[in-house]
Amino acid sequence: EINLYNIKENFRRLAGGNPAVAVIKADAYGHGAVRVARTLDKDALAFAVSNVDEAEALKTAEISSPVVILGDGYPPEFDRALECGAVVSVGNLKNAILLDEAARRKNIRARAVICVDTGMHRDGFAQTDISGICAALELKNIYVAGVYTHPFCADDEELLALQKRKFDELKKCLSGRRDIIFSFASSAAAGNDGDVFRIGISMYGLSPSGTVEGKMLLPALSFRAAVLSVRHITRGEYVGYGKVFRAERDMTVATVAAGYGDGVPRSYAKDGYVIVGGRRAKIVGNICMDAFMACVDGIDDAKGEYATIIGDFGGESITAEEVARGCGTINYEIVCGISKRVPRIYMGSDEDEQNQI
Repeated sequence: EINLYNIKENFRRLAGGNPAVAVIKADAYGHGAVRVARTLDKDALAFAVSNVDEAEALKTAEISSPVVILGDGYPPEFDRALECGAVVSVGNLKNAILLDEAARRKNIRARAVICVDTGMHRDGFAQTDISGICAALELKNIYVAGVYTHPFCADDEELLALQKRKFDELKKCLSGRRDIIFSFASSAAAGNDGDVFRIGISMYGLSPSGTVEGKMLLPALSFRAAVLSVRHITRGEYVGYGKVFRAERDMTVATVAAGYGDGVPRSYAKDGYVIVGGRRAKIVGNICMDAFMACVDGIDDAKGEYATIIGDFGGESITAEEVARGCGTINYEIVCGISKRVPRIYMGSDEDEQNQI
């Protein structure tokens, strides 16, 4: 279940009335890129995606805001990116020249943003490569609309400040280009000196690795699955694949219609819970591809209920962060991992409609 109103409200609170880019890569972190883009099309300065396939999907959906393909550009996709009108990110002079050549062949002027490495060492021009960045700015078939970098450790004030100083030094070198938008701030490093804010994970009501102080985030996603059956297990019997779980007492076990093929991590079985009938139910046995089992002792009429994997029910709550901790990972991976075969039910749009995809 995806609450579009909460996504829009989170975006507006975080942007604070300032221009901001909505990051909707990886199918909007599992929330549905097209529906999220339609919801924010009048609010977002632009949408950020990861590759040309994601950009083309937004063009097909007739999203009006600019679409920026983040990361160091992939030259074989430049032609497709230009055909769908995307803004292409370039992180070295070679790729900038290849984008320039692709635009010249099509007799157009490509829109681009320049990615700069200020310490993460994943992609982008070196922050000290002023000559390379300036050469890219001078290419005739490219219009550079923005320059951005990415904080890699936003919860470390010293490292964050170091990256910010490096980025500010670059801004001074490019101060003559007043038409360029600069972007340092991300969900984990919000609000930096008027730079354009890129709002990612926090837009979905989830906490990034850093903190978003003073902003109460509204959870936007709930993940539920039907309880298929309930059976009584005798002490000494096994549950699930292998001999991972053996009942130490008589117990009641429910089978829930979701598994690792749907995005319930197999590693969650060790310490994982779901909510059934308003009570927490411990997962028992290995998680299967299409189902898992949970102990529902004391829960009346569990069959026919929905098990809440992420979300609130009956006064109980399980967050994506809790699931992530149980799996030794981060909330980003949990919500991105909910598979395409899980239906998304949308609510809280401007039209107050409820649609299923």
